Amino acid sequence: MKRIFTIIAIAGMFALTACGQGNNQAETESTEQEAEQMMEEMDSEMEEVVEEVVEEVDSTMTEMTDSTDVEEATEEAM
Repeated sequence: MKRIFTIIAIAGMFALTACGQGNNQAETESTEQEAEQMMEEMDSEMEEVVEEVVEEVDSTMTEMTDSTDVEEATEEAM
């Protein structure tokens, strides 16, 4: 009787352990999709920030070049 009970208990443990892994896989896939979506959003935000910085640097460089030209022209005129 004890052997039968032990065998049934062990079989039950294996059954519960095996059934518990099915949901974990679905959660893993969901988590991976969420992580991928977050990375795509962060990449697009970074691209926007980089574009803004490049535009700002370009405009600053243009202003500096223009002001240097004006200073040189003023010095030449004197």
